[in-house]
Amino acid sequence: MTPTPTPPPKNGGGALAHSMNQTTILTHQLEGAIVAYAVNELLKGVLVVGPGYPAIAGQLVKDGAQSVEQGALMLRLGVALYDRPFFFIPHSIIDEAGTSIQGEVVFDWLRDTAYDMPRSEVFGVTARGKDDQVFARDVDVESSPIVVGGPEVSPVYVVTLIGEARLPPRFASALKMLAVVDLPAIRKIVESA
Repeated sequence: MTPTPTPPPKNGGGALAHSMNQTTILTHQLEGAIVAYAVNELLKGVLVVGPGYPAIAGQLVKDGAQSVEQGALMLRLGVALYDRPFFFIPHSIIDEAGTSIQGEVVFDWLRDTAYDMPRSEVFGVTARGKDDQVFARDVDVESSPIVVGGPEVSPVYVVTLIGEARLPPRFASALKMLAVVDLPAIRKIVESA
């Protein structure tokens, strides 16, 4: 499956709208649940998919996780930041030379060029669901990309996957795959990610 670009809302508002011509945030839809653990000042999530995902998510909630979302999920590809709000969902970049980069190649540009052009502006959506801009120097390139899930206004950084799902390559490489047998250790695994 290919990541689906998300167009801006028709009403021109919402967390995914931006003043540029078209907003392109990489997304992937699937059925499952997201539960999360508070780790320092950040919610780190576990994506649970496959047959029986409600029961597995329920067990994790009983063991101290909080339920974030269940059912039809919209995952977004983001980047880790060095400081608060700790993650960002980019859709475009204007580099130091004035060149505009949009879509999936934003992640390639950050990996290949962020250190060479640290004052380049990266546009996207914050962890609070607001349009904003960060500089390339703010992006933790070594820890990116990351998967972001949950509601647009209060997303969580999804670090692990329990179950089997067909994910686009960038999404799959950003998640640590776990087996159901790892459930007793899930909190420690999430905290160390």
